[in-house]
Amino acid sequence: MNRRHTTTLLLWLLLAIHLYAAPADSTLMERGSLWKTIGQTAWQNPALHGKAFKSSLTQLYVVADWQKQSEAFVQEKGKGFLLPAAHADTYLRLSEHATVWGHASYLNGKHYDICWNSTSDYDLLQPHILADSVGGDTDFERYVFEGGYATQLKQWLLGAEMLFRADHEYRDIDPRMRGIVNELTIRLGAGREAMGYHWAAALEGNVYKQSNSVDFYRELGVSPEYQMTGLGTEYARFSGDKRRLHYEGGGARLLLDAVPVGERGLYAHLDLNEHRYHRQIIENYTLPLTDLYSQGLNAVVGWKKATGSQMAVYATLDYEKRSGDERIIGTSASTAFPELGVLTMYRNKRLNTSLTALYGNGRWQAVGCAGYRNDNQEYVYPERKLNVSHLYGRLEGQLFWKPADRLLLTCGAEASYFAGAGDELVMPFANMSAASAAKMSHQYEYAKANYTSLSAQVRGDYQLKSIGLFAELGGGYTACSVGEHQTDAHLVFGITF
Repeated sequence: MNRRHTTTLLLWLLLAIHLYAAPADSTLMERGSLWKTIGQTAWQNPALHGKAFKSSLTQLYVVADWQKQSEAFVQEKGKGFLLPAAHADTYLRLSEHATVWGHASYLNGKHYDICWNSTSDYDLLQPHILADSVGGDTDFERYVFEGGYATQLKQWLLGAEMLFRADHEYRDIDPRMRGIVNELTIRLGAGREAMGYHWAAALEGNVYKQSNSVDFYRELGVSPEYQMTGLGTEYARFSGDKRRLHYEGGGARLLLDAVPVGERGLYAHLDLNEHRYHRQIIENYTLPLTDLYSQGLNAVVGWKKATGSQMAVYATLDYEKRSGDERIIGTSASTAFPELGVLTMYRNKRLNTSLTALYGNGRWQAVGCAGYRNDNQEYVYPERKLNVSHLYGRLEGQLFWKPADRLLLTCGAEASYFAGAGDELVMPFANMSAASAAKMSHQYEYAKANYTSLSAQVRGDYQLKSIGLFAELGGGYTACSVGEHQTDAHLVFGITF
C-alpha cells in the first residue's frame, strides 16, 4: 500500500511539472488570507469552487501535527496524537471559464491512550461504538484522493467532484482493535449568474463502510467489549465476547448558495443533510443491532465588501439532531435471531450559533467572533441526561510581511475562551458499575468545563526562479478549568509552483 501511494504522489508531480513557475505573492496571499475563509462554505458546491481563486497554484508538502493532553478531555479520543503526512494539492485555471482541482495525501501516525473506544471514526458513529475500559495507543493510516472540475457555459456554472477516503486503525497489543474504513462522496453542482449574483445548488451522495474487530492473543484471559448505546449504557445481551462488527451507511446533502459575483454584497448559504449508520454483529451469523440517524442544518447569512478596506459581518447557525434506535432481538433457535421491534432510546441535539466580524486591508486582517453552543443528550430508560452550554468568544489576527524581495511571511495568532453557561446531569449512579460511573463523571466534568486557548503560527515563502519553497511552524496551548491542559504543534515543509 505504501509503494502504491508513493507512486501516485510521483505521478501527480510528473503530470504537473510542465506548469512549474514560482507563484506570485498575490497568489499566496489570496490562498492564505483570512478574507477567503468567508467564502469556504460556498466552495462545497463544485460549480462555485471553480470561481474560488483567480490564479493557479500547486503545492507539494509534508506536515507533522502533534498534540498532547495532560489528561484526556474526551477519553474516547485519547490524550493526543502524532500524525505525519504527505500532501499534493493543485488548483488549475485551465481557462477563464474552466477549472480543475485535486488532492492526494497519505498519513501514517499514532493516537495515544484511547480508552472506552475500539471503533474508528468516533465523531461520526458515537455513541454506537465498540468499547472497553483498557484501551491504549493505536496506529493510524489514511489515504485520501479528491478531484473536481468546473466550467462556465454563458450564464450557467456546472461542476462535479469526487472524494475518497480509506483509513486503517489498529493496535498490536491486547486488546487488538482494528478498524478499516472506506468512504466515497460525490457532489454535483450547478448555478446561474443573474442580477449580479451566482445562484447555485448542489447535491451530495455519500457511502460509508467500516469493518471493526477486537482480538486477544494473551493466555491470561480477555477483557469484555461493550456494545455502547449512549451516555454510558450498553446493549448488555450482546456485550462481552461479541467483538466483530460491520458498519455501513451514508446519506445525502443539499447545498443552496447565493453569492455576489463581485466582492461586495449580501450572501447566504444553506446546508441540509441526513445520514444513517447501521451497526451489525458479524460472528457465525449476521445480527442487525442498532441504527444511528443524523439530520443537520447549517445556515450562513452575511455581508462583505473588499473595495478599499475589507469588511464582513456574518451570522452562522449549526444544528444537528442524532437519534439511536436499538433492535429488540428474540431468542435464537440456531443462528437466526428474530427481530421483535425497534426502540428509539438515545437522542442528542446540538446547537451552535455565532456572529463574526472581519476587518482588514489586504496586508492584515482581524476577526472577532461571539457565540453560544449547547449539547443536550438523553437516554430514555433508565433515564440519563447530560446537557451542557457554553458562551464563547474568539479573536484572530493575520499579517503579511515582506522582509526581502523574494520572501513573504504570513503571521497569525488566535485566542478563544469558552465559558460554561449551564449544565445538568441525571445518572443512576447507584445502579452503575464503578468503571461506568467513573467514565460518566469524567465526561461530565470535562463537558461543562471552561477552556482558554492561545495559538500562533508563521509561514515563510521563498521564491526561486521556477518554484517556491515554504515552511510553516505553529503551536498552541489550551487550559481547562478542571486543572488539565493541552499542547499542540504543527510543522510543514513544501514547494509551490
